[in-house]
Amino acid sequence: MEHPTPPTPAGPGYPPAVRGIAAASVALGYFSLIVFFWKPFGMLLGAVGLTLGLISLAIGNRGGLRGENVALAGVGICAFSLSITSAVYWGIGFLTWGYTFW
Repeated sequence: MEHPTPPTPAGPGYPPAVRGIAAASVALGYFSLIVFFWKPFGMLLGAVGLTLGLISLAIGNRGGLRGENVALAGVGICAFSLSITSAVYWGIGFLTWGYTFW
């Protein structure tokens, strides 16, 4: 009696270092939310995390061991962080110095 071959995983298997790119996106997003008041540093962390998350999504790396989409979570957290941080910076600039976008 022949045994059937086991099914292959749906996506390509990535080594832990490549899966870490998605996890780094999540970590940078959370850290940028914590240090949003450091004006250039908080936005820089959010932008780097968003870039890493988008690269991870582009190469098809979900980042989780059991199929969790960690890269998508990192993109969402970083996009939220960048939107909140830019709104706070604009609001503070408008209230204190009268900055406008137009």
